[in-house]
Amino acid sequence: MKSTVIGGLWLCGVVALSAHLAADWRARAAAGAAAEPTYFSGVTYEKTRPVTVPIVREGRIAGYVMAQFVYTADARELRELRVPPESFIMDATFQALFSDETIDFADLRAFDMRGFLGGLARTVNERLGQPVIRDLLVEEFNFVDPAQLR
Repeated sequence: MKSTVIGGLWLCGVVALSAHLAADWRARAAAGAAAEPTYFSGVTYEKTRPVTVPIVREGRIAGYVMAQFVYTADARELRELRVPPESFIMDATFQALFSDETIDFADLRAFDMRGFLGGLARTVNERLGQPVIRDLLVEEFNFVDPAQLR
């Protein structure tokens, strides 16, 4: 009888200790996973409206650029802005494409899209007065020749 009671107490001790160690291990694993910040934590992405920019060369319309972008920004900063950044993105896109005569739309492979998007993001952030736009991505970017239109 004495050995049965001692065996029962030993079994209860082992179960209690293993339950405690398992709970402690899970708590540490959860705290470690939550403590790792990610680049996209709290980041939202928004799509802009499509913009159509006429390209004028030598006094005539050489075609139209149709572009649409996606931008990533901190969700909290977007809520605090009084003016949505989309308007600034659309304006900067129109000005950059309309005024730049060095872009050869016949060969868009030579176009530095990364530099163009980086310049747009910098311009928009400067106009907003704070670094709101983290990344600017292309959703659509097409050049349409006027001969292709009806």
